[in-house]
Amino acid sequence: MVFSLFLRIFVPKSNCFLRKKILITNFTTPMKHMKHLFFIALAAIFGIQTSQAQEQDIEYGLFNHLSAGVSVGTDGIGLEVASPITNFLSVRLGYSFMPGIKYTGNFDFDSDEGFLRKEDGSGYYDNVDVEGKLHMGDLKLLFDLYPSKKSSFRFTAGAYIGNGKFVTAKSTNHFINKGYWGNSGPELGNGTNTYTVVSDKNGAINADLKTNSFKPYLGLGFGRAIPKNRVSVSFEFGVQFWGTPGLWTDIDDNVGTKYRKIEKDRILSKQDWCDDFKDGLDIMEKVIVYPVLSLRLNGRIF
Repeated sequence: MVFSLFLRIFVPKSNCFLRKKILITNFTTPMKHMKHLFFIALAAIFGIQTSQAQEQDIEYGLFNHLSAGVSVGTDGIGLEVASPITNFLSVRLGYSFMPGIKYTGNFDFDSDEGFLRKEDGSGYYDNVDVEGKLHMGDLKLLFDLYPSKKSSFRFTAGAYIGNGKFVTAKSTNHFINKGYWGNSGPELGNGTNTYTVVSDKNGAINADLKTNSFKPYLGLGFGRAIPKNRVSVSFEFGVQFWGTPGLWTDIDDNVGTKYRKIEKDRILSKQDWCDDFKDGLDIMEKVIVYPVLSLRLNGRIF
């Protein structure tokens, strides 16, 4: 869903940013396999429940055990270490990342704005290719609270800490008049109040979807991160509270060009595509959480 919102904002329904045809290839979202992960998790939980009778009876005390684990889920691939604090509380420290998932899109548009005019005066550029990349890499500090000594059900609270950049995208073909390269591009203002998206020195438009770097987390799970036997499987569902997302790019506001968050109240253009652009920003800003569904294999070291 987040990717579709990003595309809607970066390339709305008309003009150079507006979509008439979308051809997306080489792109797989982390949410696509959530259903498969869910059923695998159910099977793992069933296995945990049926094997409880054979579990060793060990005592959890302050850092008296240590485990390591690897996880896969909507937050990417994770590596963690875990240790108990009491029989009812344990702590996990780890890092999760999403491998470089990319998408490409091809978009047609119809506009006679100056920055789209072909250099030889024969017409206007009417196509833009966009390449996007998912950026997810976070340290995580999580605390698991168990209702009883023997419980495998848990409540989890903690935080993910990363750079805040979730998606990056850029245009990859020549669609801006060379006279505008590095100094101008699509105009979001109304002429009197300049608010221009500025292309780079190669004529590309770059944009980033960013969230808070510090993301509190709450979740529910089954299975202990520090197994009573040597190996266990655990399952977890929760949400990251990543704040209000923003779209960042190079903007010229007549004071100077600066990499900054696009402000909706400064989009004053009366062109139809700007209304779609603002609608996309409105929707994006309502997505203040990111769902985390993960499956983890745990191994107790001592």
